[in-house]
Amino acid sequence: MGAADGRHYTPNRHTSREDGMESSFGERMQHVHATLRQRFDKLSRVAIAIYDPHTDRLKTFAHSTEGSSPLVQYEVKLSEVPSLRYLAEHKQPRVLDSLDSLLGSSSEHSRKLLEAGYASSYTEPLLFNSKLFGFLFCDAMEPGYFKEPIRSELSAYAQVLSAIIAVEFFSIQTLGGALTTAREFSRYRDEETANHLHRMSAYSRLIARSVATSHSLSDEEVEFIYLFSELHDIGKIAVPDAILLKPGKLTPEEFEIMKIHPGKGREMIALMISEFGLDGIHHTDMLTHIIACHHERFDGTGYPEGLAGEAIPLAARIVAVADVFDALTSERPYKQAWPFDRAFAYLEEHASSQFDPVCVEAALRNKEAFRTIHQQYQEPATSPVGSDLSGPGRGSSH
Repeated sequence: MGAADGRHYTPNRHTSREDGMESSFGERMQHVHATLRQRFDKLSRVAIAIYDPHTDRLKTFAHSTEGSSPLVQYEVKLSEVPSLRYLAEHKQPRVLDSLDSLLGSSSEHSRKLLEAGYASSYTEPLLFNSKLFGFLFCDAMEPGYFKEPIRSELSAYAQVLSAIIAVEFFSIQTLGGALTTAREFSRYRDEETANHLHRMSAYSRLIARSVATSHSLSDEEVEFIYLFSELHDIGKIAVPDAILLKPGKLTPEEFEIMKIHPGKGREMIALMISEFGLDGIHHTDMLTHIIACHHERFDGTGYPEGLAGEAIPLAARIVAVADVFDALTSERPYKQAWPFDRAFAYLEEHASSQFDPVCVEAALRNKEAFRTIHQQYQEPATSPVGSDLSGPGRGSSH
């Protein structure tokens, strides 16, 4: 647990990436690509994009590319790409023997593929239980490259990749579902509504995408920050309702009890992963970091461990900004929602003290996107008890 019970949590820094990469899906893609290239040496790029049916977004996820990838940190609505929508609806692959057919296309992804010099392509929708959750994209520098037998072999690999990704995402859904059930049984009725979780996870993804290049985050890592951020405060299950639901400022003694929730959340996640046999989920270090460290402050005055600066894992620094911003701009039983301009000003004022200034700058660069997300997941009107509070929300170390 955290400092509150005398035991300490130290983020694992001895990993290949800042937030704990095991054998990532991207690395497995590279292995698949290398295996295929032993027989098909002109296969220059193999990439996966995943589909979110709730937002209609198709997002780059993992790739193995000879040279640099032309498409990273890219997303588009599937409804805006008729050719891919057709493949999804008809559950069939597509071969383009010449990408010259894309000349004049207004889409960014087509333009970037042409600029990279690809001459032919193979695309197959990824399905699990007849539901679309992504696409496999393969490209070659040689026109007309995707004839038999490579087409049949790629189709077989697509089915295997579909199963691997589906199992991974199903495991995450199982973990999230188990924790949600536990939360409901414990009468957890904190301010963290479903819409709050949707908003702050979307904010987290925006920030992660904005800092991805400077912090060497892959598309895969960005997606897992998005998926895991909703579980950030699951440890509040262990906080008594009298404190969690108190319509006013906590006393110092109550706040000390509130501070146990990051450590409790970390323990719960470890137990759930073990009990449900979900040890195969990738990036579990990242999940633990988000839960245990998102109340740390950049200046070292946060909790539970008083970590400072880059000793706080990047995923937790990202989620901290997203979580506080949404708390500020949302109504609570004890406060009115702040206007967006005031909330952004708060982030800017507390950069380098409460927040990582790089993450704050990323949020400020995405103001309009933040507004769009807030409008998309609006809360029903409530009647707050108080007129305002000067800080972010319950559990903040402000």
